[in-house]
Amino acid sequence: MKFKIVFYLFLFVCIVLFYQIFNTNKILNHQDELIQNQYQKQLQLKDSLFKLKRFQDTFSYFSLKGNPNLNQIVLEPVLQESELRKKLLEMNAKGGLNELIDMPSGRFLIDRVKVINDQWILIGFQSDKNWGQALLEYKIRSVGDDYDFKNVKSFIKSL
Repeated sequence: MKFKIVFYLFLFVCIVLFYQIFNTNKILNHQDELIQNQYQKQLQLKDSLFKLKRFQDTFSYFSLKGNPNLNQIVLEPVLQESELRKKLLEMNAKGGLNELIDMPSGRFLIDRVKVINDQWILIGFQSDKNWGQALLEYKIRSVGDDYDFKNVKSFIKSL
């Protein structure tokens, strides 16, 4: 009788241990899968950050304040960029953009201005029917703080 009780107790303990081992293995596999997924997401995020950093470096290089080669030429890049934007918007308000760029009739509004360097500006403009972009060349006039703009290349497309 004692032998049967000990045997059944031993058998019960073996079954419980086997269940624990099997269940622990499933839990560990699930945890390992979650860790691998997190690791893959982390690698993707690092790659995305690297691409964004590279894009930001390129984007800032093509600007007055981000290009280290222009530090000797342009003394106050932020001020010059804001003045150029202001002059372009004033010129557009007076209809000067139509004279500069061959555009169809209608009112165009400048929505984007990107100062590339000490000679070129990219602008984006649109109306209710058309949109376009232009590469402008600018020079500072010797008299006053005004700018001369010249259209290098532009295009206009319908919406």
